[in-house]
Amino acid sequence: MKPSRLFYAVMMTFWMVFLAMLAMVFTYAPQGGVSVAGLNLFAGAALVEGQVTAMAAIGLSDTARSVVFGLLGGLNFGAAGLVLFAMLFRVFGEEDEQRDARPLSEGAAGCAAVASAVTIVIGLAGGQIGQLLFLQLLALAGLVLVALAVSQAESVEASKKHDATADLDDVIANHAAANAAFSARLANLTRREFQS
Repeated sequence: MKPSRLFYAVMMTFWMVFLAMLAMVFTYAPQGGVSVAGLNLFAGAALVEGQVTAMAAIGLSDTARSVVFGLLGGLNFGAAGLVLFAMLFRVFGEEDEQRDARPLSEGAAGCAAVASAVTIVIGLAGGQIGQLLFLQLLALAGLVLVALAVSQAESVEASKKHDATADLDDVIANHAAANAAFSARLANLTRREFQS
């Protein structure tokens, strides 16, 4: 059963929003949150507390912590952007654009893998495995599943195209053989007419 375009749209939109929110957590939670339209968003420091404690245990300065959080936020924003374009290509694109969705989804998984690796290294080196590590690994697993789904859809479409091409080749070969046999019979009849 081939998944519909709506399935890809919903699945990729979920992971895009998840990654964007995770990037905002990395960006704003260490600073105490951000105030938007009277709402104080990402204000809870408990989510990033384990990561901050691990960085302090390693001996990173405040500036270095800001750089690391900025890097992690940027990688997650980058992954969200790649998922957005992969979704647009896969859902709304023609056949050529749909093929371009696979490298984009693989790039998003790559960005999430780098962010997960940085989070794991800092967490293990500082002796603190926090909630952000779980969320980052969840995002990585989701993006790997998205990349696998897009890759599988591409291989199914390629095999269907190959089957259609093989069927067309068979039709052309059968038509050519029938025309050759008819031409041979016609030539044989014409030769008999001239001989008699």
